[in-house]
Amino acid sequence: MADDRTLPKIDTTRAHPARVYDSWLGGKDNFAADREAAELALQAYPALAEAMRSNRAFLGRAVRFLVGAGIGQFLDIGTGLPAADNTHEVAQREAPDSRIVYVDNDPIVLRHAQALLTSTPEGACDYLQADLRDPEAILSHRELRETLELDPEQVIMTSARTREGIAELKEAIGTLVGAAA
Repeated sequence: MADDRTLPKIDTTRAHPARVYDSWLGGKDNFAADREAAELALQAYPALAEAMRSNRAFLGRAVRFLVGAGIGQFLDIGTGLPAADNTHEVAQREAPDSRIVYVDNDPIVLRHAQALLTSTPEGACDYLQADLRDPEAILSHRELRETLELDPEQVIMTSARTREGIAELKEAIGTLVGAAA
């Protein structure tokens, strides 16, 4: 991760979506404001925490399956706050030499990632601040080129996308897949 970025301070008195998600997962990287917001959301939608845990469990199953199929590189876009069983943790438990790059456009998530993301010595893990809606910016990041080999033997992952339309997602992912082909 680049150290030359100006990052915002983490305001623990205001809820942040990534930390609220961490709270629903039973994580430790959240604060009172996040837990309060998580509880309010559960009052409106009691099954929400279980849905988020199911989403996270699916991520783990998918990564284990892909590593078992010989995939060792992952580009995880829209990662959110590092929480339990991140892509790199699951992949590197199965294959310690796995290489992962996380992408998120939220500077608060980047700040948390700098503190929380670690890799196995055999593998690599990096994080870059970028937006899926600008795939060329993702592809131009030095961290991406230093960590992953852009080839068909990698996985481009994104889940729980809500801000982009289908056409925008298809175009952005098509650009990323085209660069790996």
